[in-house]
Amino acid sequence: MLYELRSYWIEPSLLVQYMAWARDKAQPLQREKYGFRVIGFWRVGDSEGTTTSDDPNVVWMCAWNDRAERDRVWNELRSSADWAAIREGLPNFHRRPGNVKFLEAMSWSPLQ
Repeated sequence: MLYELRSYWIEPSLLVQYMAWARDKAQPLQREKYGFRVIGFWRVGDSEGTTTSDDPNVVWMCAWNDRAERDRVWNELRSSADWAAIREGLPNFHRRPGNVKFLEAMSWSPLQ
């Protein structure tokens, strides 16, 4: 199993709008139509959402069988009319480019 950890630096003034879009449009499309196995989606920070400028303020994780599945599904999503439609007219939410890391479980990890 391969885990994809995605970290984003969302413009704080747009965070509520971004989270609503992710919850109501992006994540349902990813999970229901494209089969993303989302492990979790988190806002980083304390109860007020406070982070330093170096910290990402949104993090989420998906599970994949392997890198080939991940690349195929992401490519299908990004080239789809569905993805274009839910992104139309959106502001640029990102203060800086996101970061993607791939995690492979150690043999003794409870989450494989």
